Amino acid sequence: MFEKTNIIEIVDLDLAKQSELILRQINIKIKSIGITFIIGPNGAGKTQLVRSLNGLEKIKGSVKFNNEELSKKTILNQSFVFQEPILLKRSVLENIIFFTKYRKIKNYIKKSKELLKLVKLEKFMDKPALTLSGGEKQRLALARALSTTPDFLFLDEPTAHLDALSTNIIEKILLKISKNGTKVLFISHDINQVKRLG
Repeated sequence: MFEKTNIIEIVDLDLAKQSELILRQINIKIKSIGITFIIGPNGAGKTQLVRSLNGLEKIKGSVKFNNEELSKKTILNQSFVFQEPILLKRSVLENIIFFTKYRKIKNYIKKSKELLKLVKLEKFMDKPALTLSGGEKQRLALARALSTTPDFLFLDEPTAHLDALSTNIIEKILLKISKNGTKVLFISHDINQVKRLG
């Protein structure tokens, strides 16, 4: 049972970098429940579009989330998982606690441990995060992104080059959270993955 629908509306979005127009007149309204994929050839601007939605690029035009203009407030309801996970030089557990404590999440230590269990990393809780495998690092990055219970989750090819186990764990989690109302916007080159999840 779906809990809610989170809507993204993009009107006349332009993005220029060093005088080069990367995105031009993008108009999209996403009001579907579940996982929405962005697909296309390399260099088409997929990552730049998602970065723009997350406030990481200076754009022209309008971006609204649930009828609210893109702002610091709307960004607090978003999370972003990059293709290459960015982790802190701390333990696996402390990588999540750093964010849950900073964002004043209730029972932040308990929630952090529950997220590690969700991504099947609980046995690595005290291990230095930078010593994890590639798939484990990406699962940790996903757990950290979910720590704030975002309304919108942006993913830039998070399963590219990952082992089958980590890909399967991540996909199952994404299906679960999307059914609970999180709007997932997912960049992928894997057509089979798009067919499975989209």
